[in-house]
Amino acid sequence: MSAVEEIERCLSQAIQLRTVTEIIATIGTKVLTLQNFQLLIKKFNKNIINKEVEEYYYKILTDFDSRVGITQEILEKLVENLPKPKRRQDVVMSLIEGIQSKKASLERIYKFFDYDGDGKMQLNEMKELLEYIYPEITEEDIKILMKNNNEVQFSFENIKTLLSFEQNINAEIVIVKDKNELSDSDEDDQYYDEYGMFKGNQEEFFDEQSFSQDSPFYESFINFKNLYFKLKENKTIFVDPDFKPDETSLGNVGPNYQWKRLTEIWKNAQIFQKDLYHSNNELGVHSLVSPRDIKQGSLGDCYFLSSLGSIASKHPDKIFDLFQTPILNPYGIYGVWLCIQGVWKLITLDDYVPVYDDQPAFSGSDSQEMWVILLEKAWAKLFGSYANIVSGDPREVIASITGGPTWCISSDESTFIEKLKQIMNSYQNYIVCAGTYSDKPESEMMGLVRNHAYSVLNFRTIKLPSKEEVQLIQLKNPYGNDQEWNGDWSDKSPLWTQELKDNVLQNQEEDGIFFMCIEDFRKHFENAYIGFCNPYFEFGQITIQCQKRKSAYILVNIKKDGEYYFSAYQKSQRMFRQQSKDLQQQYDYSQLRLILSKMNKNNSIQPLTYKTDTDMSFNIYGRLQKGQYILQLKANWIMEGWDQNDVPLASYGEDTTEMKFCQKISNFQQASILFEAKEKRTEAKPLNPSHPELVVLKNKSQAYGYPYLYYQNLSKEKTFSFNLVFEGEIKLKKPHAGNLVEIELKPGQDKLIVYKFLVKGTKMKYQVHKFNCATVQ
Repeated sequence: MSAVEEIERCLSQAIQLRTVTEIIATIGTKVLTLQNFQLLIKKFNKNIINKEVEEYYYKILTDFDSRVGITQEILEKLVENLPKPKRRQDVVMSLIEGIQSKKASLERIYKFFDYDGDGKMQLNEMKELLEYIYPEITEEDIKILMKNNNEVQFSFENIKTLLSFEQNINAEIVIVKDKNELSDSDEDDQYYDEYGMFKGNQEEFFDEQSFSQDSPFYESFINFKNLYFKLKENKTIFVDPDFKPDETSLGNVGPNYQWKRLTEIWKNAQIFQKDLYHSNNELGVHSLVSPRDIKQGSLGDCYFLSSLGSIASKHPDKIFDLFQTPILNPYGIYGVWLCIQGVWKLITLDDYVPVYDDQPAFSGSDSQEMWVILLEKAWAKLFGSYANIVSGDPREVIASITGGPTWCISSDESTFIEKLKQIMNSYQNYIVCAGTYSDKPESEMMGLVRNHAYSVLNFRTIKLPSKEEVQLIQLKNPYGNDQEWNGDWSDKSPLWTQELKDNVLQNQEEDGIFFMCIEDFRKHFENAYIGFCNPYFEFGQITIQCQKRKSAYILVNIKKDGEYYFSAYQKSQRMFRQQSKDLQQQYDYSQLRLILSKMNKNNSIQPLTYKTDTDMSFNIYGRLQKGQYILQLKANWIMEGWDQNDVPLASYGEDTTEMKFCQKISNFQQASILFEAKEKRTEAKPLNPSHPELVVLKNKSQAYGYPYLYYQNLSKEKTFSFNLVFEGEIKLKKPHAGNLVEIELKPGQDKLIVYKFLVKGTKMKYQVHKFNCATVQ
């Protein structure tokens, strides 16, 4: 949901409670000021960003040409077309449609969510059932549905009555036995679980409508589906020929590991299991995917597992949706989607895993869940072996699971606390991991592991009895054991009052989860790794073949106003661990440059933002309006023999973006450097003390690396003319040439001269000739 949609949802809720006249009367003024409007919206969403409300407010003032604020008349017109309050019948019909779309009868669904099998569903179980049937259901919808219903336990008959089946069209289709159910004689019948749900039949997850034939995912999906049905036809259990259960797939991780199928190790193995102890208040996927599911073993992949923990804490649906096979199947074949260097790929796996003492040797699970182990295996397969995934950067993992942009902030930055607090204020859309210092032995004395990655699960601001505010960070050690922080605000810290224990701490288990204050966090953690993940954002991708030191231009069509990220990717160094030692040592990341510009209606180019980096990936961001944009991508490949290479380019924003390669734009560089110069023009100094209106800026382009001279005439009535004569080993960039530039600047005009050094260490000199100042008549 976009910011505009969320604000209008809040307005819709407001007018359900009071009329426009009552809202204005309550404010006590004739108009809604910005502050009044922000308070009104925050009554219904306290987490909404003030800046977004402010932008919406001023857009309304512009649309209605109001200079005083939002009047009663404007507010009435504003809410005139907003959605009307939802009726109970609307909620019921949405649930009916949801049930009819499932390939299981209501009775079977009921049995699945009645976890203790007593035929009496508790309220939290009933809420999970409703969310499964109708994933878009809200707490408000549930309140509407439950209005005037005083039940605290729900039998199957209670549920039917609540949903008013007898009064709804086609209700009998929903409550009779599913016509697609298999008979008792079917070979897969043994794979039903005790609740009557399939454990082994995968067909319902092969809905070809999920991907259109022109989708980039379609071919991989069909190939996987065909392989599954071939195994079923031949009654064969899958062994992955590309990642065999042998020493090659292990790599150099030690000699004492064997291989076993997870279904041989665990009798009650499942991909996902509900955590009955910790997730009583969670609905749907939140009860199946949890950071508590993650246990690091003997492999040094804390960066990978801590990333999974951070994502599971905020966006468990992202992990669930990675699985093409979210349930156990009898053929031992599983499919996992990962976004590898900006390209989504379906990774095919068997369920063989390395074991030690008959238990999974690397990541594990106390509840016999497979999802963490299978994701770890998919990661190992991508890079050739388990040994090749030892040590790494959480950003690579976060981007591979979400498709979203990532970056890193160092704790020694002066703005570290400020940046972290900004993330705390809108944490739901951020994924955060943190890495401890490798050279601080005092961290070990405080219970932390040196050179180790931790999941950041939550941020909390608490008030002490003294009224002082403290910012706390909740972290998890991926080992999931008793090795936890033992300083201030740790589980056993005396700083916790009973009220804070009940409301914030909640448990003191030896599970690797703990709190610490933001100041201690900065002292002991070297970096925070950030990923942006908005569940309503759309992903787009194009692969560009970049020639060495030559720019590629990508035309971008933005169809909807909003926030957009563009990320460029290089091959991971990890990819080359499978290659020869010479190539491993030789490969390093090249310098990439990305510049975003807007194409105006008069075909002029308006540079917006740029970035140059030497990293596996980096991104640029813009709050963009509907229209045409240009991305310029340039790579300075440093690998010997690399005259060109592929660069995946991903978009992530409010709507899908149309990206396509286009021909070279001749004036793009000049316009971009001019944009940089104008951003720094306050640093310009007078060329001549006698004429302070004529200023010059001598600087170097951050985007291109070229030095430049920028002249600007600030006067309103003078025209300046002069010649520049350049000396030294330099070359002027187009449109200039030679060593002479003739300049005439009328009032308000500017001039940019870009050049490059032909010999390193050369100094540029120039002289001003024929200087003249004339007053405009």
